[in-house]
Order: sequence, then C-alpha cells, then structure tokens
Amino acid sequence: MDLNSISWVRLSFVDVFGTSHSMQIPAARFAGAVETGELFDGSSLEGRARLVERDMRLRPDAETLVDLGGGLARAACYVVTEDGTPWGGDPRTALALTLEDVGTLGEDFTVASELEFYLLDEFGEPVDAGGYFDETEGEGIAVAREAADRLAGYGIPVDSTHHEAGPGQYEIDIAELAALEAADALVLAKHVIRDVAVEHGLRATFMPRPLEGEAGSGLHLHQRVGDALVGGDGVLTEHGRAFLAGQLKHARALSALAAPTVNSYKRLHAGPEAPSAIVWAYVNRGALVRLSPNQLGGPTIEFRGADSSTNPYLLFTGLLVSAAHGLGESLDLAPAFEEALGSFDPAALDSIRAELLPRNLDEALDSLEADDVMQDAFDSQLLARLLDGRRVEAADYAAQVTPWEIERYLDEA
Repeated sequence: MDLNSISWVRLSFVDVFGTSHSMQIPAARFAGAVETGELFDGSSLEGRARLVERDMRLRPDAETLVDLGGGLARAACYVVTEDGTPWGGDPRTALALTLEDVGTLGEDFTVASELEFYLLDEFGEPVDAGGYFDETEGEGIAVAREAADRLAGYGIPVDSTHHEAGPGQYEIDIAELAALEAADALVLAKHVIRDVAVEHGLRATFMPRPLEGEAGSGLHLHQRVGDALVGGDGVLTEHGRAFLAGQLKHARALSALAAPTVNSYKRLHAGPEAPSAIVWAYVNRGALVRLSPNQLGGPTIEFRGADSSTNPYLLFTGLLVSAAHGLGESLDLAPAFEEALGSFDPAALDSIRAELLPRNLDEALDSLEADDVMQDAFDSQLLARLLDGRRVEAADYAAQVTPWEIERYLDEA
C-alpha cells in the first residue's frame, strides 16, 4: 500500500476476552512501529480483569495493512514486551506460536466462517420480520451487502450473505483463509458490520442470543487441512478421524473459548440446530461437528459450537491443539450420530456415548481448568486473566434478581 495517501494508521489488537482496542499513529511512524513496536499500556489486554499499568509495545503486522478510506489505514498487531520479545499473553501471539508448534498441521489448516448477527432499529427491535433465506429486499440485506462489499475491498473474500432464521438476523460467509488471516478477518468483519449498521441508523449485535424465543447467532467454522481429512468419497480419512476425535475429546474445555459468555449458554441447548451433546455427524445439523460441503466442493469438518462473542485467536488455538492431540495419540472416533438429539433413544447410548456440553459458563470454565492439554497450550498469565474475568462475569450474573424470579417467587415463597 502507498502510505503517501494515508495520514493515520489504526493499530488494532484484542484483549483476552476478544474485545477490540486500538491506538492511532501518524502514517510516518508506521515503518518504525513495524520494526520496533509502538509503546502503549499493555494492561488493556486484561480487559475487565485490568489491574496495573504495564508498558508494552504494539508491533503491526505489515501484511494486514488496509486502506479504510479518508486518509486512515488499519493494521492488526502483535503485542511484544518493551524489549521486543513476543508476549504469550497476547491472543494473536498465542495463535501464531501454536501454528509454529503444530508444524505441518498449522501450515495447511484453513477456516471458512459463517458469521451470524442481528440488526436492530433505534428501539432495539429487529429491523425486519424475515426468515431463513428471505428474498425480500430491505434495509437489513442492504447493510449485509454493503458490509460484504467493504470487506471485499479490504481484501477479505466473502462467499455470500443471506437472511438467517430470526427476524432481522443475517449471516456473512467469509471464504476459506489460513488460521491467522481468518481470525484477523473475523475481528475486522465485526467492526465493519457495526460501522455500516450505524451509518444506516441501526445497531448490529453479535450477542449469542439477544431475543427471547428467537434463534441464536452462531459462528460455524469449516476446517480443512488440504485433502488430508476427508477422502474423495466424502468419508473421513484416518487422519480426519483422529483430528475430529481430538476436538471431541476436548470439546467441554473448548466450550469455554467457543461459547465464552453467560449468554452463550442460552444459545446452546436451545433448539434443533444448536448443539448440546458431544457428537459428530454427516447430516445431523444438531451435532457439535459435522462433515459439510464448502464452496470448493470438498467436505470440511464444521465446528458448530462457537458463537460470535468468541475470541477467534484463542478459539483457533484451542481447535488446533486439540486436533494435534488427536493426531499425535491416534485417538479413536465414536460412530456418527445422525438421530435428532431431542428425540433420540437412550438405548443408543450403549453404543454411542453422548456426553453433554457444559450447561453454563462455570461448567465450561471448570472443564478448561481441568484439561491439561488446553492448559499447556496457553501462557499461564493469559489463561489466568481469562478465567478470572469470566468467573467474575458468571458470579455477577448469578447474583442478579431477574424479572422471572420476581414473577415466579414473590408471592409464592
């Protein structure tokens, strides 16, 4: 990119909870920032767990620089220590280090993402009453198309966009990208969608389940490792079975990364296509993982347990290390489970062990703390801040007295 047309560069990074932050520097300082980093208060990486100031540096990844227009550009950043050493407490660094650690798996691993969200009007109501793949033209689909066009202009390939199942709910499908690029793309996509919605007088929300009684918003991830996981006959290879077995083995711990908020568990277990058990399938859309076709024609391993509140850098790290464990140990894979989980025959559990996903955030965090493979995958400071912050969130929620409780118990107790 020709920086002569740029006045300022936004240095973007995310904290342990996946919340985006940035600082802006004059374009003339960008080259120096790439070499040595730009000084900033690194305690912002702790998000709500922030305690004391910590001098760190933002080192932009020059390959992520995009022109946002109006003399402003943006780059995704690594966080490094004051002397320039990579810092494991940075989510983007955690993923980059994992990609190196898992070798060929990391080199060939790609992800295509289905990003779901709601568009609400000024009163907090859905922008329309449409349903799944609704053809009606309106402001909602105009926002989705405009956001997709803007992303494409920033170099992020978009396969499609459409109306989702809920009123005012939409999906943008980001094409297959390498892991680090895919995580960067998801962070930027949420920014772009929010910005375009505001320009139309609307509000975009990525909350997992913002409307009672309506579909939740998921983040379905289509994983591939070249042609190593699924054969030409559409059946899992030996590598594919071990890859998937690893992710299922660590599924409860992965939930703390994939479904990281209290509200996430109001999406899970909530409908026929929201996973509740640790099973895989070829067809069953209620399974946690299924084999799914993609735009390139070859099947992918589709992880369906995530939502858009996830920190994609941490989730992709977890998916990779769990798959690497499965491959390294040649883990066995249980049979596919095609029956709808809401009506399955319990006798089937004699041959298919359908362990449940966590029912709430505390259960998920307990599973993450108890999983040695996942513990070893992350810097101890990063994991401690993540767990502490989410525990506070769960405790705050548990302490609330809700309208439902008042209605149910005020005169009954």
